[in-house]
Amino acid sequence: MPRPSKTRHAAGEPGPACNLLCDMPGPVLDLSSHIATKVAILANRLSRAASRYYRKRYGIGVVEWRLVMFIGQVVETRANRICSETELDKGAVSRSLAVLQRLGLVRIEEDGADSRRNNITLTPKGRRLHDEMVPIALDRQSELVASLTQTEIETFVELIDRLQASIADDGLLGDEPTHSSPVPPPRSHQPPRAASDRATPRRRRGAQLARQD
Repeated sequence: MPRPSKTRHAAGEPGPACNLLCDMPGPVLDLSSHIATKVAILANRLSRAASRYYRKRYGIGVVEWRLVMFIGQVVETRANRICSETELDKGAVSRSLAVLQRLGLVRIEEDGADSRRNNITLTPKGRRLHDEMVPIALDRQSELVASLTQTEIETFVELIDRLQASIADDGLLGDEPTHSSPVPPPRSHQPPRAASDRATPRRRRGAQLARQD
């Protein structure tokens, strides 16, 4: 039995898969200019790079680093405040606090006034680590924005603050878009009539005369 021949496409010529995609009806989202996608990609790259760096040098990941930086700003804090201020979920905060406690970097004690709450502080070892990592974080940030002017940096930070303010839990971007176009109702498709039902005017006229007789 002869083998089916394979169609070869010249270099630069779209193949069948590309033709299917290009011929698809409806709108297409250009991810290269989609702001949410670009911000997410940038954040993921920064997180991966920071996690590799701090894990190799200090044995902690980027989430533990964020917790050390936040706790270092205050005398003591609680887990629910860490979640709300850092936008981290409770599970990630709980796991990272356990890692930091195991490493001797944080102290977690029951609140004397409310045993259901725990106060979280840096240990002396955690404070030394915090003070060592702050200038490193600032140096890494300076390296990241080295190609930007001071005005561009300030504008970038201002735009981020404005976007964050617009996407609060009850803000502009909820579960449904606020300016979406209404979806048109589906068209009703009538099934095709049988050939016997499609009587011509002449046949209908003949039937009427037959009934009159």
